[in-house]
Amino acid sequence: MNFDPSGSQPACQIILATLSEVDRAFSDLKRDMNPDFVHVFLDKMQRYATKPDRALFLARYQNVFIAFSTIIKSSPAPENSDKTTIQLFKNYASVTGLMVLPEFRNQGVASKIVERWEEWTYQNQLAGIWLVTRQMADWYQRCFHFSVHGSTIQHGVKKTILSKAL
Repeated sequence: MNFDPSGSQPACQIILATLSEVDRAFSDLKRDMNPDFVHVFLDKMQRYATKPDRALFLARYQNVFIAFSTIIKSSPAPENSDKTTIQLFKNYASVTGLMVLPEFRNQGVASKIVERWEEWTYQNQLAGIWLVTRQMADWYQRCFHFSVHGSTIQHGVKKTILSKAL
C-alpha cells in the first residue's frame, strides 16, 4: 500500500457515486460486511446511488474502493426521541451508514467523508446532520462538534444519537 508523500493519509478521492460505480464498490467493500447482510448492503448502495433524496459517497484509493457512506435528506427521528429532537431533525439530513476498510482507518478517510456530508447537506438547503452510532460518539463530538441528543436501542444494542447544526 502506497501512501501520499506526507505519510499521514492515503491519497484517496471521495466521489458522489452513480449506479455505474456500485457493482465495483460492492465487490471491493463487501469483504468487511457481515455475510448475513451482504444482500442488504448491495440493495442499499443501489438505492442511495439512484434516488434524488439521498447520496452514496465512495472513497477510492489506487482504483480500489476503500470506504462508503450514505446520507438521506429526511428520515424519521429514532424511536423514543423527545418532541424537540423530532422537530429539529425534520430539516436535518440523516447519515445512515459509514464504513472504512480496516487497513485505511485512522488515516483521515472518514474525516474527508464527513466534510462531504456537510457540503451535501448545505447544497440541499438542510439545517444540519444527525446520526446514530454504537461506538464512535466521542470521535464525532471531538473532531466535528456533534452534540448528543440521547440514546436509543436498535436491535438490542444501545446507540448514541448525535447531531450537528450547519
